[in-house]
Amino acid sequence: MMLHDDAPALDTDRPGAAKGALAAYAYQQIRERLIFSEYKGGERLVLRPLAASLKLSPTPVREALLRLVSEQALELDERNTARVPELSREIFQEVHPLRADLEERLTRNVATRITPEQIAELEACHQSFVEGYLAGDPHRSAVGNAAFHSAIAGFSSMSITAGIMQRLWARIGPFYAGTNGLPPANPVEENHPHMRVLAAFRAQDAEAAVAAIRQDFVQARTWLEPLLPA
Repeated sequence: MMLHDDAPALDTDRPGAAKGALAAYAYQQIRERLIFSEYKGGERLVLRPLAASLKLSPTPVREALLRLVSEQALELDERNTARVPELSREIFQEVHPLRADLEERLTRNVATRITPEQIAELEACHQSFVEGYLAGDPHRSAVGNAAFHSAIAGFSSMSITAGIMQRLWARIGPFYAGTNGLPPANPVEENHPHMRVLAAFRAQDAEAAVAAIRQDFVQARTWLEPLLPA
């Protein structure tokens, strides 16, 4: 998945620019900002400043925000302004196992078809995660972690499942932005789940890859759930 800072700016003044395409572009960019922990729970996304940051007019951005509200990635406050929802323990307990199930399916799908170039991309994502961890930078480590999981989804041939997983990530991503802490599992260790996933992918061992992803989700739940409000 492309990080929003690397996405090309759209020429909104060009003749025939499709309104739907601009709304879709805005949706993708805002969703990626949610996935990659750019926003925290409770943060308000004010229309005009947000549109300016995306170099778009307010109309397609408004449509994108309403789409994200319909997907429960955002909510509307009493002033009808889009806001990032706070993540409760109850919601986490609903979303986290759903993500785990979907990512196990995606991982199994990818394991026997992954290319050396795709493995190298995953290694780069994990290295970014490691660098953030070693630097004591929770946001950077969260971005690297999200990029690792998003890349696996992007490599799969299961586009519907991958899309659902991304929508769930958009719901979880802002919580990582607010934890202000690093995961307890050291990503440098060879036994870290990401390292085990990479080893399984190199061997094209689907069951080992799925087991590693499952361990990753167990560790994440052990770390994150106690931080959530009841």
